[in-house]
Amino acid sequence: MKIAIAGSGAMGSRFGYMLHQAGNQVTLIDLWPEHISTINTKGLSVESAGEQKFVRIPAAFPEDVHDDFDLILLFTKAMQLSDMLKKIAHLLTENTAVLCLSNGIGNLENIQKVAPHIDLLVGTTLWTSELVGPGSVILNGSGYIEFQAIENVSHETVNKINDVLNAAGLNARPSNNVLLSIWKKACLNGVLNTLCTILDCKIMELNKSQYTSVLTKRIVAEFESVAKAKDIPLTAELALKTIDASLAPDQAGDHYPSMHQDIASGRRTEIDYLNGAIARMGKELNIPTPTNTLITELIHAREDIAVKN
Repeated sequence: MKIAIAGSGAMGSRFGYMLHQAGNQVTLIDLWPEHISTINTKGLSVESAGEQKFVRIPAAFPEDVHDDFDLILLFTKAMQLSDMLKKIAHLLTENTAVLCLSNGIGNLENIQKVAPHIDLLVGTTLWTSELVGPGSVILNGSGYIEFQAIENVSHETVNKINDVLNAAGLNARPSNNVLLSIWKKACLNGVLNTLCTILDCKIMELNKSQYTSVLTKRIVAEFESVAKAKDIPLTAELALKTIDASLAPDQAGDHYPSMHQDIASGRRTEIDYLNGAIARMGKELNIPTPTNTLITELIHAREDIAVKN
């Protein structure tokens, strides 16, 4: 299958690498000049289980790509999604399916505003990856994908995409309620990403303090309240079970999450599509969200201090 990865940072590079290794024709699309140059000059550096390899996968800016693709995977940050869709508009043909696996609440609505007629699937993933520099990623733990067709996508296409993802070892499965999966993942990130960023620690290190458990329960309770008002069947029990599983070192535990990586690299985060979304919707619905509001403000304060001008 011919596949483009639109947004080839930590996660996009991991998926591009795994799909390439499975025999697919992959193109990495990104906006970071040094990242693109390094990949094209030296290959994508992939470190896994203590071994490093350099993999030749073509990388380019959106405007320099003119192929026809069977599948485009969207992996940009939530706040960059609309801009990326506009930049790859020339690639969105009637024969191209688009699968968005970007984190955050509200991506579906943003895509439908910018590109309302595409063959669209949305989903979420618990795979992890760490971008340690231009053209260089470290692969951590295991994961899976849940996705669902939203518009204009046949069962045949869904099954074909599922088969391709699984042939690459990505543990994919179609979902009948992907919005629940997206909210569950947003709640996971709203706890692990934010607390690790504020406390400057790896995911598994959150277990060292009893206070993180208290904060986690407060964050999750507010997610649950807002989800209930939005008819999303997210429960605190379900969210906490997912969070606890991710704390294990052999899963996502032994690494710094993406928000921590963003702050460390002087980049803005997607906080407004995680805890910030809960705070915003809570205000609209008259549901108190003091913990998520405070978490959002703390992350924005860290951004203001860390982000490079």
